[in-house]
Amino acid sequence: MRNRTRKLLIVITIALLICVGVHHIVRTEEAAIWEDAVVYSSADRASKKEHPFFEGCVDTAEYLNHKKYERQNATFVMLTRNEELDGVIHTMRSVERRFNQWFQYPYVFMNNEPFTDEFQERVRSLTTANITFALVDESSWNFPKENTPLFQHYVESQGDRGIMYGNMVSYHKMCRFYSGLFYKHPAVRQYEWYWRIEPDVEFFCDLTYDPFFEMKKAGKKYGFTIFIKEIYWTVPNLFRATRSFIKQNDIKLGSLWKAFIKNRNVLLGDDYLNSFVNELEELNEEMTHEFLIDYLKKNWAREKVIDDELIQEIAHRVRRKVPVVEDKFDQEEYNLCHFWSNFEIARVDVFDNEVYNKYFEYLESWGGFWQERWGDAPVHSLGLALTLNAEDIHYFRDIGYQHTTIVHCPNNKEGKQLPYVESSKYTEIFERESSRMSVKEKALQYFKTGKIDDGWDTGSGCRCQCPDIIDVEDTSHQCLMQWFDLVSDSPSREESLLPFNAAELKVALANDYKRHFAKNNN
Repeated sequence: MRNRTRKLLIVITIALLICVGVHHIVRTEEAAIWEDAVVYSSADRASKKEHPFFEGCVDTAEYLNHKKYERQNATFVMLTRNEELDGVIHTMRSVERRFNQWFQYPYVFMNNEPFTDEFQERVRSLTTANITFALVDESSWNFPKENTPLFQHYVESQGDRGIMYGNMVSYHKMCRFYSGLFYKHPAVRQYEWYWRIEPDVEFFCDLTYDPFFEMKKAGKKYGFTIFIKEIYWTVPNLFRATRSFIKQNDIKLGSLWKAFIKNRNVLLGDDYLNSFVNELEELNEEMTHEFLIDYLKKNWAREKVIDDELIQEIAHRVRRKVPVVEDKFDQEEYNLCHFWSNFEIARVDVFDNEVYNKYFEYLESWGGFWQERWGDAPVHSLGLALTLNAEDIHYFRDIGYQHTTIVHCPNNKEGKQLPYVESSKYTEIFERESSRMSVKEKALQYFKTGKIDDGWDTGSGCRCQCPDIIDVEDTSHQCLMQWFDLVSDSPSREESLLPFNAAELKVALANDYKRHFAKNNN
């Protein structure tokens, strides 16, 4: 009996390799291609569902004069402080040089303290566009419980545990404000669209078209340029709270939700087994035990002999416990991916709506903006997924951008580069500002005769001047892999692999057993 059981284990292993192995090999090979072999930044990932509005440069003068072009009710938005003036200047120089010298969209600067005269005068000198300086009221900026010992304990403990910015109360306030309050400010609410910018960021490519107009024309509602993972210990309970909100409010999720989850539904048709399988690699072991115990039970019923192997398998089943996986709910786990919200171009009403406002209030009730360090980026991302589909989102892959040490900068589009034509108003501003700029700033902000590379056939940028830094597409590709898969014209890799049908696997194993050992059993 024991020899027969050993043979059976061999057969099960072979059968599972046949049933699962092909899929596993495909999955492994695809993972190697996606994770190692491909340099994302030089690959063409455009699809019919999602692609750059334009590849390369547009004749901006012709674009603006086109009869169908409509300037949008839109603004730049920046939350900043008086002491960040140098960083604000750096950002505005970049924005004006790369885009706004031609389009003249207004700015809204927000602060929880009044802006100084020096700040306002200096900022106004950098653009001819309209500027609004808005004060954030105390109720929108301060936490209701921030003067309590409990609040101080939670914030200080985050610092003690080394959580990035965890012990900075002002950072918690900023994240909370951007998560659910900035769009309610009258200075922002009067607009239909906004483009969020931060102090001390850099744009590397000329944007020669109007992103607000193109998004409206294409039916897009939210745009990003960097998609990366969050640090887990800043948001340990955010996904739990989000799933709770979804369940309590019976939210019907769209396709965007798939961008932020790991599908743990590996085995269809057997909830018991599925609870033990979180990865495809675990399927072999679970199906082996399941098939073996079924076989031994049938053998016992037929021969009335209690096999030691059966006792061992029953003992194994009794002893084992369902594995606990952080943030796994309803066979889904948060993958920590999020749109980096320090750059976002969006309709104001993607947040200013009943569902998102209710979601923010619910998160407030959990206290995660101070008990943990919930960032506005993961909150925005999960909140958007409550109401939007993937088709509502646009990846501004053609916009070169840097914030802190993270950089995205596309290759120029081969054959689609045009000479730089400067706005006369910008020329006046630049001549006035040039004496204040460093040599590096001048090189980035202004060029007429400087050589721009001819580009790549897979490029998308216009007159990009990329720094010598590895593109975030090539260092944080796990999230982009999921995004590109989601907006691909072909079925997603996940849909083609998961879930496996438990009944079909069991039948395949039984048939394989009969095929190999029917004669021996007779």
